[in-house]
Amino acid sequence: MDLNELTKKVVMVSDQYEKNCNIKRDDDWYILKLQEELGELTQNYLSYTLRGRNRNLTNEELKKNISNELADILGQVLLFANHHDIDLEKSMEDKWFSYLK
Repeated sequence: MDLNELTKKVVMVSDQYEKNCNIKRDDDWYILKLQEELGELTQNYLSYTLRGRNRNLTNEELKKNISNELADILGQVLLFANHHDIDLEKSMEDKWFSYLK
């Protein structure tokens, strides 16, 4: 799946989330939601590395939580970029991959 297809699917899920949860996604929502998800990743990482409550979860469950939170962060990054009309593929070429030349 390419980045554009992934973004379209993420937008569809987010549209459904907005409708189901009766929320308003304004400009601030995208960055604040990304920050929220980063906090959840941090919390789960602390649990996984034995520096936070494990909530009676196994190491496998804790690692799965990290995986899920990373998916949430990627989804929120894609939503933020889409909302602000940012071409992430071009941004990666310009910023990261320029070092490969």
